[in-house]
Amino acid sequence: DRSALSIWLWTIDKWIFFSFFTLLLLGIIFILTSSSTLELKLNKESYYFSTKHVIFVIFSFLTAIILSELNFNKIKLLSLICFGLLFVAMLYCIQYGSNIKGAKRWIEVFNQSLQPSEFIKPFFIIINAWLLTIWKLTRKSKFLILSILSILSIDIMLLLQPDLGMTLLITTIWIFQLLITGIPMLFFIFLTFIIPAVILFAYNFYSHVYIRINDFIFGTSFQANQALKLFNDAGYFGKGIGEGSLKNNLPDAHTDFIFSVIAEEFGLIVCLIIILIYTIIILRCIIIALNCNDIFQILSISSLSALIGIQSLIHISSNLSLIPTKGMTLPLLSYGGSSTISAAIIIGFLLSLTRKRIDFNDVNLNMENHK
Repeated sequence: DRSALSIWLWTIDKWIFFSFFTLLLLGIIFILTSSSTLELKLNKESYYFSTKHVIFVIFSFLTAIILSELNFNKIKLLSLICFGLLFVAMLYCIQYGSNIKGAKRWIEVFNQSLQPSEFIKPFFIIINAWLLTIWKLTRKSKFLILSILSILSIDIMLLLQPDLGMTLLITTIWIFQLLITGIPMLFFIFLTFIIPAVILFAYNFYSHVYIRINDFIFGTSFQANQALKLFNDAGYFGKGIGEGSLKNNLPDAHTDFIFSVIAEEFGLIVCLIIILIYTIIILRCIIIALNCNDIFQILSISSLSALIGIQSLIHISSNLSLIPTKGMTLPLLSYGGSSTISAAIIIGFLLSLTRKRIDFNDVNLNMENHK
């Protein structure tokens, strides 16, 4: 069978694809049960958030499928164009973005709030992998300098919004890519001080960061304490769909604390299954990256999968009060168009970069011998 669908099904990594599909379906269920209370508080009609999320899920699924068909050159070209547009959008956010909870991270597009910093993550990873690949092959320092300037520009804009969590996430991925590429030891020692320096800077100059870190140290964070109660009351099988009560006290139950709501209503076993699904995606990407010879492919696959892993780890850790609370969504499970579509772009790139590269014109089928 040489149809486009058959070739696509044959060449994609099915572990990544079905893990992605499973998370999308689970996300619809979790948003349905976690947003009902918020709909009443905001005087929204029933299933307002879950209906919107279904639309996001459909669009995200189609986006991932379309991106999975791209070759390496088209991924680079698309990333370059989108990175440029989103860079301008982030500049626009700083001056004219919607101010929500003291941060200017969103812009209005067709009556929908979009967060450019969410979308720029996968495109930055591809662009930086491209720059580091050229630097590794040619040893021309200008490409490394471009990589450094790009991360500095993004970090400055994120801190001006302000968004410390996103700054740390993107900077961590950038350092991760440098380590894979191979850098001098002195440069590595210098890099180890970047993240603590950013946290110290934010602690001293941003009041909300100061408050969150102090609340974490002294255990006075209301949201974190409420989220931790959900885990304590969860049990192995939870209270049942829609039976959770403590989620009513969490203002961001369907976004920043979705994992806690899942624990209370579905139990610890479902939480472990979710962690397992994320682990499958990451491990499959690592296994494929280890068997690649192309530097760009290795950098892109490992960094995109690391992005999913680190973002998930930050969300789960903050829900368990292991780190200060941070408005970090859980990929493909939290409510939000920007978050869901951004995660789908990551999966689409991963499906493309991990596809089997087969020239079917070279496949010779000797049917007589087969019979």
